[in-house]
Amino acid sequence: MAGEMTGRKTGVMNATDATSDTHGVPRLTGSIGRVTMALSSAHTIGLRVDHLVEEIVIDHGALRRSLPDVAAEVMEMCGRAGGDAAKMERTLTRDPFISAQVVSIANSAMFAPRMPILGVRDAVVRIGLDAVRDVVVMVVANSTMFRVRGFERQVDAFRRRMLASASTARFLAKAVRAESEYGFLAGLLHDIGELVLLERCAQEGLITAPTWDDPVEGALVRERIHAHHTAVGSTLCRSWKLPTGVVDAAQFHHDYRSGGKSHLAAHLVAASDILAAYVLPGTAPPPTPATEQPIVKELGLTAAQIQSVVEQAKPTVIGLIGIQ
Repeated sequence: MAGEMTGRKTGVMNATDATSDTHGVPRLTGSIGRVTMALSSAHTIGLRVDHLVEEIVIDHGALRRSLPDVAAEVMEMCGRAGGDAAKMERTLTRDPFISAQVVSIANSAMFAPRMPILGVRDAVVRIGLDAVRDVVVMVVANSTMFRVRGFERQVDAFRRRMLASASTARFLAKAVRAESEYGFLAGLLHDIGELVLLERCAQEGLITAPTWDDPVEGALVRERIHAHHTAVGSTLCRSWKLPTGVVDAAQFHHDYRSGGKSHLAAHLVAASDILAAYVLPGTAPPPTPATEQPIVKELGLTAAQIQSVVEQAKPTVIGLIGIQ
């Protein structure tokens, strides 16, 4: 593996025309003969990332299994009528860590209860089933699902940005009177494909912590992760049976006018990504005022509404980042 990542490698491949599949992953088709080509190691790594993406997006079973059983049952319970606090409590208490996190987050600035929430059933009754679903997914993505050895710095940066985007998306959705699924959960998971790909690339040895910032190999892997994260993220959200707004946000947040139509969830998430820079603690906000950001202004909000979203999101983000 190490030998493939240094110097140059000579490979034999078919002379082809380049095409793409439905996920935008390059494929090689139309074989005419065979030629010998000198492939740089960086190019080889790029192709290996592309092939890894192909494997990920077709293996829905593996993606479904990445969601812990308790979380999967919570998703199913929230997706059908008749769910109640007692059933939710029985499900959540099978996982002490997740249930404790649900209670802790229900008591945080995200919900700001007037009286302390004392247990799981109390949390379900007071914040509602959909909010519990959002919290459970956040706990899974934030605390229990991804531990990429050697990439703690990158994962923590992703975690902070994820929570900031989720918090701002939640208040943006309320401001434009959109469905709740277009808010927190969409903001939380729209870039989850990046984290999935980082984890898999590290597992496959395609990237290491020392080479992550390398101007050639590291830059190429980062570029391929960015290019493919929408396909991987939206496939993961479908596999987890999340609401359509969440899937839409993951797939179209870089092109929320795709196909000549407006994807509201994706637009909200694109705006939340911008506003996240104004609410993350310990970072200097951009020089352009939040109220002047074009993508945010396109939502039709007034300057006062945009500023209110920022001010409401700040304490929520601080509280969530502090919960491990």
